[in-house]
Amino acid sequence: MKTKVFFAILIFAGIFNGRVFSQGKLLTLAELQKKKLFRSIDEALNEPDNVYRMNLSGSGITSLPAEIGRFRNLQSLNLSRNQINDLPSEISELKNLQWLNLEGTSITALPGGISGLQNLISLNLNEVTSLNVTDALSKIVKMKKLKELSMNSVYLMSLPPQIGALSQLEKLILKRCGLAEITNEIGSLKNLKILDLSFNEISRIPESIGSLQRLEELQIGGNQIISLPESIDNLKDNLLVLGLAAEEAGTFATNPISETDVMKIQQRLPNTKIVFVWK
Repeated sequence: MKTKVFFAILIFAGIFNGRVFSQGKLLTLAELQKKKLFRSIDEALNEPDNVYRMNLSGSGITSLPAEIGRFRNLQSLNLSRNQINDLPSEISELKNLQWLNLEGTSITALPGGISGLQNLISLNLNEVTSLNVTDALSKIVKMKKLKELSMNSVYLMSLPPQIGALSQLEKLILKRCGLAEITNEIGSLKNLKILDLSFNEISRIPESIGSLQRLEELQIGGNQIISLPESIDNLKDNLLVLGLAAEEAGTFATNPISETDVMKIQQRLPNTKIVFVWK
């Protein structure tokens, strides 16, 4: 009899834990676009369990209320173009969040719990010029499912070696970040398909770039690069675009690579479209 009671208690505990820790279905982008789009917190609070995507871009808000934590099914959150200085700790409760857009906000630091958003696949920090970058990156590198990271116009100077921990990253956009060098650990991003390092102060691309066997697009226009490493040959099967020049305001900024060297690179990468401007 005692055994039966004990067994029943175990079953009950399992059901209880399942209710507490169960996670809703993660939707694809196509599935998510079919869900209702909420454009205000007040509207969303009327039906919190039905909130899967929210767009507050350019809405004039200056803070995000703690109630954001009530939207446990939220998977896409756009806060771009608002004068938001910080994010509430309750954002860490959005365990299903996959897309987070903070572009053009005034955020100075990412909350400590943001590393717990282990389903986040896309993070947009473009033009968040007030951001404490060292602190932010220490949290970002813990987001193991991250596939897209964009930090245009965020001053970095250099990438930390820890960037190599983002093994699922497919798209890394770092235009106008003041980058002077690229860490060798960039070669650890085996799933990277798009890498944009345009308009920085880079003079050398590391040999480890040749380890990016899935790389399809490499944009490095507007830097100080005079040559490419021999390992670039390893990318000949998958690299579709090599941007040695980048366009801005109708004009192209290039690199100090000679026409002769560019022609040699083209011979080594016969299937790659090379964008370059002759001076």
